[in-house]
Amino acid sequence: MKKISYFAIVFAMFLIVGIGISHAVETTSPNVQVSLLNQDPSPASAGDIVNIRLKVENTGGGTANNVQVEMQNAYPFSVVDKSALQELGALYGYQTDKNYVTLEYKVKIDKDVVNGQHDLKLRYKYEGYEWITSTFNIDVASKQFAQIIVDKAKLQPGTETDLKFIVTNTGNSPLQNLVFSWSESNGAVLPVYSDNTKYIRYLDIGKSVDLDYKVIADVNAKPGLYKLNLNLKYESVQNSTLTSISTSAGIFIGGETDFDVAFSQSTAGQTSLSVSNTGNNPAQSVSVRVPQQNNFRVSGSDSAIIGNLDKGDYTVVSFQITQSGMGNFTGANRQRTSTQNSQTGVNSQNNAAGFAGRNNNLKVIIDYTDTTGERRSVEKNVSIQFRTDTTTGATGSNSRANTSTSFFSSWTFYIIVIAAVIGFYYRKKIAAIVSKQKK
Repeated sequence: MKKISYFAIVFAMFLIVGIGISHAVETTSPNVQVSLLNQDPSPASAGDIVNIRLKVENTGGGTANNVQVEMQNAYPFSVVDKSALQELGALYGYQTDKNYVTLEYKVKIDKDVVNGQHDLKLRYKYEGYEWITSTFNIDVASKQFAQIIVDKAKLQPGTETDLKFIVTNTGNSPLQNLVFSWSESNGAVLPVYSDNTKYIRYLDIGKSVDLDYKVIADVNAKPGLYKLNLNLKYESVQNSTLTSISTSAGIFIGGETDFDVAFSQSTAGQTSLSVSNTGNNPAQSVSVRVPQQNNFRVSGSDSAIIGNLDKGDYTVVSFQITQSGMGNFTGANRQRTSTQNSQTGVNSQNNAAGFAGRNNNLKVIIDYTDTTGERRSVEKNVSIQFRTDTTTGATGSNSRANTSTSFFSSWTFYIIVIAAVIGFYYRKKIAAIVSKQKK
């Protein structure tokens, strides 16, 4: 019994000594540990850069010399601001709690990463020890973004126009409960048949949706560029995070216009045309020209410069226009002598009858600059009413009048001659009778 007690005492003494030696070794050896302090932002978004702050401490009693920490460039993370390997030097014993080293990294997240937690890996070592690997979970949210495109950049004032907005999910996460609206602060552009708000229940990654409106630009709106205010709200499918986008797009009010050309009058060889701006936009640097054509020719200049012509305004331009092969028309200055014979009147009548069946549409081209600065051309056909001059004897009545006049004029001459002959004959005979009686 005494022997058992003796051995128990000896064993207890050895145990106490061993524990003491082990504790002495632990308290004099270094023990480096690395942990994650925080990430900013949290969660980080795909494609963004996140700040990673690490805490490096030595919980052992001994000094840790030549401490090195290396961040692993493994998908979806990559170090962007400094070397992945950092040398911290020596960490003294019990360098814990508030007495530790802070290490920061800027890490870029791949733009195509999916939503969730991803492993950020690093390793560290110090003198007398091999590399030790640690892994931390980093919260990553998929990129949530939508793009808005306006498919029409120009509106005609006073004209109902189709306006389309295209919303595209350009992020890495599906979107839901989208609400889109637009406005123009001056009220120059307004939707018709609906309000300015559209709703989209779900929009998958990479998909687009067309939002169609019927709009009208104010007919009295000054031509120029107007700003549309665009607003889009949506939720992420993964975490129901609400995001709002406010942006703007430009839209132009103005553009082309139209003209009307009408025959005005013709005097002394000058043919006048009335040109009016019948569209809803002003026209700048307006000019009118008469191109070459089969039925007409222009003497002198074939173009006239008007200048600027506001909507609703008109002006008059004149040209010296003749009909090809017929001479002037509608008051053109043709001179004939009064000694024309009856055949001239007949030919004129035939020519007038033949011309009446020909095309009397005069082609006119209007060149102008629209409110967008683009040069444009408008072609018009002007109906001209033709007639020949009253001085030419071209009508049938004049021909007959000339014929009758020539007829009577000829017989009068003969009657006078006959009367003169008869008078001379009788005068001579009377003289002979008188002379006979005197004898």
